[in-house]
Amino acid sequence: MTVSKAPARPRSRRTEDELGRRVDEQAAVINALAERLAALEAECAALRGLTRAGQREVLRRLEELRPPPAAGGTPTWGPTQPSASGPVTPDGQSHENLPTEVPVAAGDAVPAADYVRLVSRVKALVRTLVPVGSVVAVASRGDESLVDLDGRIGWHYPRSADGRWAGYHPQDSAAAVAHLDELWRHGARFVLFPATARWWLDYYAGLRRHLEGRGRLVLDREDTCALFALDN
Repeated sequence: MTVSKAPARPRSRRTEDELGRRVDEQAAVINALAERLAALEAECAALRGLTRAGQREVLRRLEELRPPPAAGGTPTWGPTQPSASGPVTPDGQSHENLPTEVPVAAGDAVPAADYVRLVSRVKALVRTLVPVGSVVAVASRGDESLVDLDGRIGWHYPRSADGRWAGYHPQDSAAAVAHLDELWRHGARFVLFPATARWWLDYYAGLRRHLEGRGRLVLDREDTCALFALDN
C-alpha cells in the first residue's frame, strides 16, 4: 500500500518577512564592510605615498649634508696618487710600472655646489633606470659618493683588487675595454660615465665602439651621465 506524503505546510507570511529582514540586515553588513575595506585601502595607499615621500626627503637631506668636494679647483673625488704599496691593475701589474702621464678631463673645473647637484642627479637616474641589486661600474675617479647607489652596487672603474679606485686612468682603449670586460665577468651589468667623465667616450674611442657594439645605451644626458647596459 502506498502512503501518500502529507503536503508541505505553506510558509507563513510572517516567516517570509523575517527571512527578508535578515537578508536585508546581512546585505547592509556586507555593504558596510565593503565600504570600510575601500577606506582602509585608500588609507594604505596614502601611507605608502607618504613613506615614499619621506624616503626621498631623507635621501635629499643626506645629500645636502654630504661634504662637498674641495673648493678652489678640480673637485677632490679621491686619491690622485696610489698608496705607498700602490694599487694594482687587473693583470696584477703595479701602478709604478704605468705611464706617469694619463688623460685628464678637459674643460673648466666644476664648482663644488654644481658637482654635488650632479651626483644627486646621477643617483636619481640610477634609482629609476637600474634594477635594485645590479652592479654598476662607474668612472668615478675615486669619488665614493658616485658608487653609493641606494640599493645598487657601485664599483669604481677602474678598480684595484681590494675594490678601491685603482688610482689611475686606463692607458688606452685596449686597457679600458679589457678592464671593463673583467668587471663584467665578475658581475658588472652597467657602466656609467658621469658628466665629469664623459671625455672617456671621446678619448677612448675604442671603448666607445666596444660599448656601442656589445652594450646598450640606456641614457645619455650631457648634464648628468651616460649609462650603458652590458647585455652581451
